[in-house]
Amino acid sequence: MKKYILIAGSPRQDGNSDRVCEMLREQIEARGCEAEIFRIEDKKVNRCMACNYCKSHDGCVQKDDAAALMQELTEAAGAVFVAPIYFGSIPGTCKVLTDRFYSLFNPQKGKAEPDPARRLGVILTCGGSPEEAVRPVGEFVNVCFALAGFGDHKTLVFPGQNDKDAFTGNEEYQKQTKELAAWLTE
Repeated sequence: MKKYILIAGSPRQDGNSDRVCEMLREQIEARGCEAEIFRIEDKKVNRCMACNYCKSHDGCVQKDDAAALMQELTEAAGAVFVAPIYFGSIPGTCKVLTDRFYSLFNPQKGKAEPDPARRLGVILTCGGSPEEAVRPVGEFVNVCFALAGFGDHKTLVFPGQNDKDAFTGNEEYQKQTKELAAWLTE
């Protein structure tokens, strides 16, 4: 059974990111696949120590939830990274997680070649930021996930999503989320 990892990156409990991930999980499971939500705020994710252990060994020296996630991501059929935009970027907890992708980059051992069949979705919610200002954040996330072998990707930007229940009330964003789930599991 194909497995998909859904990463909820908002520090807000039960907000838009969580609701997007729940909808994605329902859509993916309805297609006969497995979907797991990794809510960063509920996990132990240490910062990268830049110790370079990962350059001479397999994986990270730290054995926290982020190290386990990195292993799962290298085996997953697809993933979705969902996060709000704070001051033009992802929240600090998301950045701490993306820094841990460094453990997947080992020039001496080679790196995973991005596989177009392993798809990545990126959904970014934001308040008043214009979509074109937010898109580079999605490209940054894609570069991180490419280290885990993800190839094809799509980024959705949902502006005007400051309120906690904004996603629940937006039929267009829900439609786009369902379409992303269908694309991921094709």
